[in-house]
Amino acid sequence: MRVVYSAAAYSDLAQIYAWIANDTPRNAKSVIDRICDSIEVGLAFAPYMGRRGRAHGTHEWVVRGLPYIVVYRIDDQVDELRVLAIFHGAQNR
Repeated sequence: MRVVYSAAAYSDLAQIYAWIANDTPRNAKSVIDRICDSIEVGLAFAPYMGRRGRAHGTHEWVVRGLPYIVVYRIDDQVDELRVLAIFHGAQNR
């Protein structure tokens, strides 16, 4: 399944990077790499492993070993997984 990131998801990744980079720039890149790898390797091959999302038609998946949640939508007709948002589990949604 093809993975497509929304503009909001890219913005979320940039904000996550900036927040972590304030303390440890090397860790920031590592966290972003882990989030993206887990989406592109894990979710792309098993998109229904996430739970049903809070918003209608979405799914949510917790990145293993990290406190981040990926919100995404699946479009089987075009074989696409669209990442809508990525946020820290402690954030108020």
